[in-house]
Amino acid sequence: MRFLVGLVLCFLLVSCDPSKRFMKQGNQQFEIGNMDGAANFYYNVLLVQPDNKEAKEALSKSGNQVLQGKFLTFSKHVIANEADLSVKQYLYCKKYFDRCKSVGVLLEWPSMYDPIYEDIKNEYISNKFDEGVKFMRNNKYAEGEQVFNEIAAIDSSYRNATVMRLKSIIEPLYQHGIRMKKEGNFKEANRDFKKVIDLDPNYKNVLTLRDEVTSLASVDLGVVPVQNQTRIQGFDVRLYQQILASLNQNKSSFLNIIDRGSLESGLRDQSITLKDIVDAESAAKAGKILGIEYVLLTAVVDLVYNDEGLFLDSILAYKAITESIPAKDPKGVPQSVTRFKKVNYFDEHQKRRLYMSVVFQLISTKTGQIVSTDNYKEEIQDEFHFCSYAGNLNTLYPELPIGNSMPPKPADFREQFNQVKREIMPKEDMTRELCNRIAQKMIEELKIYIER
Repeated sequence: MRFLVGLVLCFLLVSCDPSKRFMKQGNQQFEIGNMDGAANFYYNVLLVQPDNKEAKEALSKSGNQVLQGKFLTFSKHVIANEADLSVKQYLYCKKYFDRCKSVGVLLEWPSMYDPIYEDIKNEYISNKFDEGVKFMRNNKYAEGEQVFNEIAAIDSSYRNATVMRLKSIIEPLYQHGIRMKKEGNFKEANRDFKKVIDLDPNYKNVLTLRDEVTSLASVDLGVVPVQNQTRIQGFDVRLYQQILASLNQNKSSFLNIIDRGSLESGLRDQSITLKDIVDAESAAKAGKILGIEYVLLTAVVDLVYNDEGLFLDSILAYKAITESIPAKDPKGVPQSVTRFKKVNYFDEHQKRRLYMSVVFQLISTKTGQIVSTDNYKEEIQDEFHFCSYAGNLNTLYPELPIGNSMPPKPADFREQFNQVKREIMPKEDMTRELCNRIAQKMIEELKIYIER
């Protein structure tokens, strides 16, 4: 009897420990490539047996693959510019990492994603903050409270924020700005302080701090006149004007543009002039004298303008003539025969083309290095044809038929006779369009290095 009771107790003890079953199921999932499922079983083994080395090793292998997959999803959200999903996915990755850590398994955390997350999180919280404030100002306090609760779930400094007490919302934002200033993230700090000022311009020393970080975040860019390495005059001046206009239209509040006049004024009593700034070394030297961070050098290296003039061509075509041939039998049915006759129609046409190749270099005066360079090759052309024919267009064909059957109606050929006569694009308009294209591409490239 005692032996039977012992067997029953032993069976109960074994059946109450599912770790072996979990381990087996985890291995099965691992073999078929289901790392998420495998990791979950190994995790449950460690909940029962915290010192199980086999389960720890298996969770480390499968868990790291799962974590990599979750960060891959994070990257996809970042590329798609989905800030809310990016933030949620990163926090999901952190939760998974902490979950494995709680059972003694330290996964490999890819720290390269941390600064990316911080930038996205700051942007996301900033936008959410604006949303919450908007609800407050429209007396929608419940909706505003919900938004600040969402912010608090991401940033614990907002944990006590409530729409019923304005200071509880401003203070975390103010402190975040202070922290960003200490870390050297002056643009982020500037954004925080501006939001505080918008809510309460007299809050502590926020006005002084805003001015400080604005100054620290600002960058001076010297734009040297465009070099013309071609024989055609005037395009370099037009391009320089467009570059300055595009920079001023698209720049942030942290970018100061130093144009030709200011550069000449600053170098007036120096040993170097604008004409001497032709490469990275001379640009860095001038930039240090002027106390500016970057210098932009641009050169037109190739320029082609073609204008074929106005031409009038007489082009051969074929006119279809249908004739009726009486039947030989008086009671017969007459037959129709189509013949083709050579005729001419007129094509009045003109073509213009402008091609430009431009090289730019962005030089850091601090290091004397070229931090960005590119060669933009752009062209624009315009062409028109005005065709006219004195006869019936419905009988006009571009070619003779093959065989004895009538050719299909040449719709595209006849459509050209319906075009409205117009003036070709002027050279000045082409120049403006081409300069604008190149300037816009250049500005997008400069933003990456100067306004990041």
